[in-house]
Amino acid sequence: MARMARKLKGIAAAPGVAIAPIVHFHAALDHIPTWKVAPDGLAAERARFQCAIAEVAADLMALQKELSGAIATHDARIYDAQLAILHDPTFQKDVESEIVQHHVNLEVALQRVIARYEACFAAMENAAMRERAADLRDIGRQLVGALLATERGKYTANGIDYLFAAEEFLPSDAGILDRAHIRGIVTEHGGKYSHGAILARSLGIPSVVGIEQIMLESQTGTVAIIDGDAGLVILDPTPEQLQDYERMRAEQVAIDRRLSELRFQPSVTQDGVAVQLMANVEGVRDLDSLEPESIAGIGLFRTEFAFMERRQFPTEDEQVAMYSRAMIGAEGKPVTFRTLDVGGDKPLGYFKMPDERNPVLGWRGIRLCLDWPDILYSQMRAILRASAHGHARILLPMVTTRNEVARCREVMGQLVADLKANGVPHDATIELGAMVEVPVLVSVLPDVLPLCDFVSVGTNDLVQYLLAVDRDNQRVAKMYDPFHPGVLRVLKQIADAANSAGKGVSICGEIAGDHLFTPLLIGLGFRELSMAPVFLPRVRLMLRSFTECECRDLAARALALQSTTAVRALVRDEILVRWTRQLAGTPEERRS
Repeated sequence: MARMARKLKGIAAAPGVAIAPIVHFHAALDHIPTWKVAPDGLAAERARFQCAIAEVAADLMALQKELSGAIATHDARIYDAQLAILHDPTFQKDVESEIVQHHVNLEVALQRVIARYEACFAAMENAAMRERAADLRDIGRQLVGALLATERGKYTANGIDYLFAAEEFLPSDAGILDRAHIRGIVTEHGGKYSHGAILARSLGIPSVVGIEQIMLESQTGTVAIIDGDAGLVILDPTPEQLQDYERMRAEQVAIDRRLSELRFQPSVTQDGVAVQLMANVEGVRDLDSLEPESIAGIGLFRTEFAFMERRQFPTEDEQVAMYSRAMIGAEGKPVTFRTLDVGGDKPLGYFKMPDERNPVLGWRGIRLCLDWPDILYSQMRAILRASAHGHARILLPMVTTRNEVARCREVMGQLVADLKANGVPHDATIELGAMVEVPVLVSVLPDVLPLCDFVSVGTNDLVQYLLAVDRDNQRVAKMYDPFHPGVLRVLKQIADAANSAGKGVSICGEIAGDHLFTPLLIGLGFRELSMAPVFLPRVRLMLRSFTECECRDLAARALALQSTTAVRALVRDEILVRWTRQLAGTPEERRS
């Protein structure tokens, strides 16, 4: 009996789609020998240590050379960092001291010292530094493997395509991959900025990390889909899911061929109507991979991730440094900072949240910040100070009432007056906006808009609330469908209200990055879309495939339909057909 398809959510580490059977990789050594080292054996252990260091160093340099043509030059420096650890005098001295003081053999001494170092890294506030602990584990594993003469051959799946599944993907693992047949990487541990994730991106291997259940939920031979864009792994996919993802994979090949044509082309409809395509980012490190020339700005800077990766609340000065870096990186283009949106599925480890029966509908977003005004004051003041470096905007999450916006605008007025009185540089005309993600706000939007400079629609929560569907609940997730006619009508109501009031309106939820939704959003009246950067090429290409008049016609017809099935049929017959022609046809055919 076939197993039911299962979706596992993780962290998107390297973009792309991969479909193949999973192969489990177990890195742990079966047995670490332990013995007592007599005083006259200390010299022998030191000699073994130096031999192991020399062997691992030679292997790392060989691997660096092997990968030099396959990865970016700056990514190859990851192995320089490992070599630095290996030759670090303090590291070597600490290992030798462990042997001398406790009379343990080298393998045990290495394990103990590496464990102490890891604990130090784990206590660090900076997430990127915490992830460097993986490099220490990797060095320790390589040294012990050298001491035990453990051979690490290429990890293959008998010559067939495969997905590499493991507890984590470490830099040295790049040397055992059968790069001719590996199609994707999925791990239980690791972060977006770990060296393993960086190497996966550089090698062009779709990767999802942080799926704790992957080794239990799957087995070698399990067919799976890795969606490195959405951070999703689908085990035992249905024929329909396989068909959809095979199509996506084929599309990506065609899109890659056309990227050079469109990369810096204007984001306009076929008849020249401009649409602002912006990027969603989770922190300043995401800016390093962005090309400012290809985007209109940062439509959503999720500040909560900077709070979540720390061990305590960041100070105002620390926030100013972070936000200023984002402003400078945006090169004068707008950066929309969403104020702290924790609670629900995004807790802070150092801030005790109450136990709530339904946290998604509980104490979160702007509700939490207004109850703890020190948090709001500190963050808004920091954003205002950073605004001196460019064009900043402040976005309030989880707004439900006019009063919430009024209270925040009052706070902002007080902060502006204080900064002015103290001669602190800032933008006194900074824009304040509200997220439309709670359905009740839609009906009172005309009352709220006079207090806002813009609004941004958070469709992830809005659709979830409108349909009363938890999209992470496998029993009802299939009912989560933003193409529902009721959802389209609510989006139209929001766009009409904002446009009538002369206020900017954007979409920053996932549908902004769904290219099949693009013509409908333009037809509904949206002229600013903010999405994960990986989706920008698809959306830009789709945008340039339709005229504004065609988009309005499609939206009008979709609004008149009475079922999700009918809307999806319209998308399939009119939007998908055009999209396919754009990818496959000649320039003349694409214009027809």
